[in-house]
Order: sequence, then C-alpha cells, then structure tokens
Amino acid sequence: MAPAPPNAATIARLAWPAGTTSIALRSSAHVYATPDEKSEPLGKIIIGTRLPVGESIDGDKRCKVWLAATPRGWICGRYVKPSALPPEADVQPEIPSGRLLPQDYYGIKKGAKRYATEDDVRANISRPEPKIESTYMVTKDKETVEIDGVVYAKTSVGLVVASELYKHWPSTFAGVDLVKNPPPAWPFAYVIATNRGTVTARATADKKGAEAGSFKHREIVPVLEEAAGFVRVGDGKWLERTSVRIARKRPKPAVEAAHPKWIDLDRDEQVMIAYQGDTPVFATLFSSGRRKKDTPPALYRIRSKTAITKMAAEEREASHYEVSEVPWATRFRSGLYFHAAYWHDSFGTPKSHGCVNLSPADAKWVYEWTEPVMPAGWNELEVAVPQSMIVRVHDAAHPDPPVFDYDKEAIERVKIRKREKELKKKREEAEAEAAGLAPSAP
Repeated sequence: MAPAPPNAATIARLAWPAGTTSIALRSSAHVYATPDEKSEPLGKIIIGTRLPVGESIDGDKRCKVWLAATPRGWICGRYVKPSALPPEADVQPEIPSGRLLPQDYYGIKKGAKRYATEDDVRANISRPEPKIESTYMVTKDKETVEIDGVVYAKTSVGLVVASELYKHWPSTFAGVDLVKNPPPAWPFAYVIATNRGTVTARATADKKGAEAGSFKHREIVPVLEEAAGFVRVGDGKWLERTSVRIARKRPKPAVEAAHPKWIDLDRDEQVMIAYQGDTPVFATLFSSGRRKKDTPPALYRIRSKTAITKMAAEEREASHYEVSEVPWATRFRSGLYFHAAYWHDSFGTPKSHGCVNLSPADAKWVYEWTEPVMPAGWNELEVAVPQSMIVRVHDAAHPDPPVFDYDKEAIERVKIRKREKELKKKREEAEAEAAGLAPSAP
C-alpha cells in the first residue's frame, strides 16, 4: 500500500520547502491523544524517526502548532523539522544481526569505584554509593581512557577501572510455541537440574529406587502421575517433584470486556502460559520476586511498553541496584514488568525484585505478542485499562486472585513519590556533608 502524499496544507501553513516529504524528529518527543500537552500521553517517538506529513492544527503559546503522528496521536511541532527524505521508522529496540540483545552488558565488581569525570579520577573523588550494598549492571563505550597508567571504561554509571568489569552472557533459553509444537501431554513439565546438567530418574517413587535413565535441564516431559513427592514422566521413570516445574491449563479469568489474549503466571511453578481465548499458545519459565510479597497475586492489566528502559531501586529499599538499558519491558503494575534479564539464567526459580524476569528471546516474544503492538519508531507506548490484556499472577494460596485496583495504586504512588523525593534529598545532603568532611583518601 503506497503511503499517502504529503499534506500540502501543512507544508503551506508552516512555509516548509516544496520538496518536503516527511517530518523528522529533532529530539525524542511524547505523543498525545489530542493536540494538548495536558491530554492523555500515548507514548514516545525516538529522535531521527521520519513520519509522513499529515494534518496540522494551530496550538497555543505552549505549543504553536500540532502535527498528526503515525499511526495515531499528536506531536508538538517544536520537536520536528521538515525533511526531503521519505518517511522511515525503525522497530525499537534495534538488534544487530545474529545478536540476542541490542548490545553487550557488564557487571561491576563489588567495591569498585565510579567516577563522574577524568578530573575526579585524578583527584580520587568517586561517586558516593547510595547504599552499602550496591549492584550495577551497565553498558559501556567501545573506547576506553587511560589515566596515570590505568585503563578506565566509560560506562552508563561513570568511569570505572576496566578490570573491575565482567561481561554478562545472556541466556539462550526460549519457551515453546504450543501451537506448532504441542506438548507431550497436559499437564507437562520442565525438568530443572540444580547443576544445569541432568536429573536422574528412578524406577519407583523412591529416592533409593533403581536408576532409570536421566533427563536434561529444561527438557519437557509429560506428567502422568504424582505420588509421594515424585512425578512419573514415563514407564518406570519417576522424577522428584522438586526437579520439575509443572505447566497446567487454567480457565480464562472471568473479567468483562477483557482482551482475548491473556497471560497466566503460576508463581509456585514459575511457569508462564500465554493464551488466545481458552487456547494455550506459548509456555516458558520465568523468575519472579524472591519474596512472596514482591510479585503479589492479582489480576493485572498490560499498562505500558518500553523498548529499552533503566531500572533502579527506590530510595526506601534496603539495598541499591541499577540496571542499565533493559530491553523489551512490558509493564503490568507500577514497578513490575515482564523484561529481559541478561544477567542470569535461573528461569524457573524466584530471582527478581518483583518483576517477571524472562530470557531475551521470551521477553521479546511477550513484547511483540501483547497488544497493542508498538508502532515502528516509537520506544514508549501507554495502554489504557479498558479492554487491555489480563495478566493473572496466582499460587496455591491464591488460585483466584482479586482484580488489582489501579485507582488506589495511583493515589498511593503520589504518596510514595513524595516520600522518595524526601529520602533522596536527605541522602544527597548526607553525601555532600560526608564529602566535605571526609574526602576520599589518596
């Protein structure tokens, strides 16, 4: 389908060159539901994206002119410029050919110092740590800098001695398309080997039973019978219950006007199943919060998508963590996302601070499968609650969890943000005082 021709009225209104064929984003900018910055935000388009020249509307002193965005919404004219190049928008995040992730990621060794500038390195003035226990996972520039014979890497959290970084190797694990590759039975299970090698099967439901072969880590097996803390996965083949994560079909939540697509998260089993109506279409292993309260049972909704985002601990948390540029983040509650976890391969075991950790391949699948789909050129997308997709988090104690109250959450978040601001101010004041009284030792 050929693109619509540039809107001549808009080109004339803004006195743009006659050869204008697109509008180019001079900086990343928000898109609004109506031509008003106080209206509902729909998302964000990245710098460099070129959109078709569409309708334009006069604004006010805050924004003199508004232009129609693609595929929907309005963007303020101060963020765009005319271009003679054709419209072009790339799907975000951009993944280099043959790669699982947008780029390489690194951890910073415990106790390593971070510096804001090269002068700070020479003066030995390191950035203060927000908490005693701090964890950083970062990106870095290809170029390094040598200062007084020491090589420093330019990371997303400052200059760090290059030898104090270690590379993360993302998991290659991926879930299963249940339509193309139906499971051997319902229920079925993933085998979990503590050493990521194999699990020994027994001929009887007994730890002292004769060995009856072995199964590989994350191998899919049928669940034929359960007895005495064992699961029978074949004739004369029993696995300890703790060595499997069972996937069971669940009925669709009874929520009116819900989207036909939905996701079920079994917190006990750490198994995710995606559904189209009553039909399971995808299954995988995830890692939820280490503590039960971190990923609370409830019926949630998909609320937003972000191509790449930074994640960090809130001031009120006991320890500090900062994770740079997390890809494929799909939010269902404030602070809780489906997202790629490039720093571990423990899917099937609680591991996170509350988010649903997925392998890169699975996080990408969720991001692309859930609706609405992120438009090309956009890196943020807000999702309205009515008719949005359901995410059910449940466990044995909460098989039919309640509907999450987003109105109550909005009120609570106002209070939390105020408290966070106060705590941050106190911390920064204490850091400034400490820096003045006790500068870093040489």
